[in-house]
Parts: sequence; structure tokens; C-alpha cells
Amino acid sequence: MKKIIRLKESDLVKIVKKVINEGFKISKDERLILSDTENFLQVLPLTETASCKYGASTKWCVTGDFSGGNRFKDYKSKGWDVSMVMIKNPEIREVFNTSKFAFNIYNNKFLEIHNDRSHYLDNLEEKSKELGIEDEVKGLVDDYINFMKENRGLGDVVNLPFKS
Repeated sequence: MKKIIRLKESDLVKIVKKVINEGFKISKDERLILSDTENFLQVLPLTETASCKYGASTKWCVTGDFSGGNRFKDYKSKGWDVSMVMIKNPEIREVFNTSKFAFNIYNNKFLEIHNDRSHYLDNLEEKSKELGIEDEVKGLVDDYINFMKENRGLGDVVNLPFKS
């Protein structure tokens, strides 16, 4: 006789997250940590495996399993690096309505910010101010932009949030 186990949705989500996190073992040389603050961990994946690990449960084109694969290798071949930011604080996740967001530079001058569903997160500055974490989030942007300028020859970005 087979035993039927009933799970609540929240229990199932926990199990899936655990399997995903344990299923992708990566070494430290597969990613750069750009920022590790009280509320955020910002990682720049250097391998497709790291991109899939840190982007797990998102709809980002560099992490997902899309027809024809994801776009990680295509982005890397063009010198594009996507920074992935994990939100540690549950209250911030709730206000931002996402558990992760990503920075990407488009056309070498426009900063794109996507939530975990790959929609533009265009209220990052407003929500950061509302929560009193504006300086911390501005630091995340600065860390990414500085990395891209120093390592990828990025020019001036025309649409940076948190302008003085």
C-alpha cells in the first residue's frame, strides 16, 4: 500500500528551494561578491553554473531554462555582466515585492534593473528612500558601476538612480 503525503504549498516551496540550492555547488572562483551588506548580497556570476545558482527561481534570461538555453554565454561573449542581488531582509523583500533583483548595462550606457520576474524594477530609488536604506542600495549600484568601469571599460551611464 502506497502512502500519500500531503504538503502545504509553503512546505513544498521550502523543499524546492533546498534542492535548488544544494543541487548547484559552485566554487568561490565561479563568482565575485561585489557587495555583502546587512540587507543585501550582490554577486557577479562568472560561470553559467553560478548564474543558474544565484538566479534560481527567477525568470532572468541568463539563468533560466529557455528554448535554446539561457543567454549567459551570449552575454559573456559581449562583455556584459549581470549583477545579481539577493535580498536578505524579509521586510525589504515584501516592500520591493521581490526576493532578488539584477543590474545589467544595456547598450553600454543604460542601467536596467529587473525583479525576479524579469520586470523592470523602476521604483528602486523610491522604495529605498521609503525604507531608509537609500545609501545602502546606492552603494550596490555604485559597486556594480565601478566594477564595470574598471574591468569592462564602461563609459558614462545616463540613467543612474540616486542622482544628487
